[in-house]
Amino acid sequence: MRVQHGKAEGIVALRSVRRPSLGLLCGCVGWLAALSAAAEEEVIVTAERRQQQPIHEEGSSIAVLGGADLRRVGAHHPVEALNRLPGVNYHRGSGVENLPAIRSPVLNGGQGAGSFLVLEDGAPIRAAPFANINQLYETNLEFAERVEVLRGPGASVHGSNAVHGVVNVITPAADETALRLEGEAGSFGRARFAALSRGSGWIGGFASTHEDGWRDQAGLDLQKLLVGWDGDGGGWRLRLRASASNLEQETAGFVVGPAAYDNGDLARANLNPEAFRDSQVFRVSLTASRRTGDVDVILTPFARYIETDLLLHFFPSKALEETAQSGGGVQTSFLWSPAPRWRLLAGLDLDRSAMSLRETQTIATVGTFPQGVHYDYDVDAFTRAAYAQATWRPTEQWSLTLGARGEQIDSEYDNHAPEGAFGRFLRASDREDDFSVVTGRLNVVGRFEGGGSGYANFTTGARPPQATDLYSLQITQIPGEQEVEEIASAEAGLRLPIGEGQIALAIYDMRKRHGAFRNANGFTVTDTRTRHRGVEVEFEAPLGANVSVSGWVSYADHRYDFDSPADGIVSGARIESAPEWTSAIQLLWRPTAATEIELGWSHVGPYITEASGAHDYPGHDVLSLRGRLRLNQSAEMFAAVRNLTNTDYAERADFAFGNERYFPGEDRAFSLGVRVIRQP
Repeated sequence: MRVQHGKAEGIVALRSVRRPSLGLLCGCVGWLAALSAAAEEEVIVTAERRQQQPIHEEGSSIAVLGGADLRRVGAHHPVEALNRLPGVNYHRGSGVENLPAIRSPVLNGGQGAGSFLVLEDGAPIRAAPFANINQLYETNLEFAERVEVLRGPGASVHGSNAVHGVVNVITPAADETALRLEGEAGSFGRARFAALSRGSGWIGGFASTHEDGWRDQAGLDLQKLLVGWDGDGGGWRLRLRASASNLEQETAGFVVGPAAYDNGDLARANLNPEAFRDSQVFRVSLTASRRTGDVDVILTPFARYIETDLLLHFFPSKALEETAQSGGGVQTSFLWSPAPRWRLLAGLDLDRSAMSLRETQTIATVGTFPQGVHYDYDVDAFTRAAYAQATWRPTEQWSLTLGARGEQIDSEYDNHAPEGAFGRFLRASDREDDFSVVTGRLNVVGRFEGGGSGYANFTTGARPPQATDLYSLQITQIPGEQEVEEIASAEAGLRLPIGEGQIALAIYDMRKRHGAFRNANGFTVTDTRTRHRGVEVEFEAPLGANVSVSGWVSYADHRYDFDSPADGIVSGARIESAPEWTSAIQLLWRPTAATEIELGWSHVGPYITEASGAHDYPGHDVLSLRGRLRLNQSAEMFAAVRNLTNTDYAERADFAFGNERYFPGEDRAFSLGVRVIRQP
């Protein structure tokens, strides 16, 4: 049986964004442009795959966390780094786990996995239908040169899963000679070591992390390996990267009960000592680039293998989920300028991947969660895409970009379990599903004579259902009922120098349809509609000769745009796990040329934890203190105190299966380390 889904409606969906919102955006652009008065520092980013350009020429909201910032943070978890960027509100779980949010509520399940595109050096770390909500730990953040985050729907080069944002982790070039050694120890049995060497075209890195865990039986061991080569061959510029990681994690589950995170003994307890996550990841990519006539050509073949065993501690079943996926593909880009003021970008992308999943409950039947095999199936997915983008510069100060992308995703499902209902679970018969995805982008960028730039864009994004959404079904669902989720976004923004500092403002209005999520009882709700609006302000400014402040403040309004009486959902009501106000601000003091001290403040406002609004979380404010002392030209000591005031708070709060549940925030933690960096 083959079912065709989707009607290529992505571009048309832009009409659903109301004009008054756009008028407000454009009005703000004109008003703030007058404030610009100085030259803007250019920051290079890679939003057009690997075509570098200054950030002030970008027609979207992009934030960059550079190498110096990454070293200053010294992240024990990827969330520590990403949440320093505007509009990002990832919720940290146990070990390496997290729940993502970029211009969105905190999302879970297939919606959380499939609404954010995660790349490394521009290549997707997972196939679009086989994403994982915790996939950030699979990247080589420990070795990264920088991290770029695009907020909102992606560009024409991105495609499926670039719905709410794109995260791109970029590894260093191998042709620059450098050696970095780093060791750190701290509270709760933490020990980290990382080494990165590059030179003569080669790069090699190894990182190891061990934690005993601040909660009972919640330790982890994580090792990562990166090797690569940059060079020339056959007229091509070549960049090879291969990486592997191994994770062995003991997982601490939710604590249950009203304000359970505020009870020290209960917060540190682990109600699921049997829970674990083991994972092995292997990836390789080769980027080949050259100039042929007037055309820049980039070809990137890639391959990946991922295997994960996970105990589903967040369900009453405590089932074991065993998954594996393998596959690969190729990305192509062709860039040329047929006329002085025109630039064209086009390409074809292919991905062929396979996944297997088996879910087994060994404990006795719990309600509608029966003992035995819940699911056992294989999925083969083939994605092919074509995109094109044109940029026109009518003057030196203005540019207009129009792009579109079309994708076809075919999935073939092979069921190995008995067909039909099994408790709350539904095993569908073998089937094939096809999805068509069309997205588009229009943006305009203007540079101001006094420095700075402004932009406006109209963008659509989309994602096909995750394989687990399609085939790990429940008895309330109909096989094949899920459609392509689509989002339409209107945005305007400014990047302005203010004296010796700078400020960036972004205003957005997004509407999403054909969504799907799991309700408080674990059942899937389909064909949902939501609306997302917000304002983000990012800033950096000196406060004196040795003191500076930087950070961001975000206001977001996330609401349902449909009714579902059975789930307590009313159109216009706020969405759960969606704080209105979030911010991250850092005060940096350099008392001497060899010393720096940073005080950080992270704010998460209150939010409701289930659709009716009867339960909520009051929000929190957490402080951190970091410092560095340069010992000589190649060595430094660094230290940090996380949760400086030992605040009782929850990294994650929700209401499910009749209970208030929390991932408690970590107690005050100390760490001390040494870093050696040698360069010629």
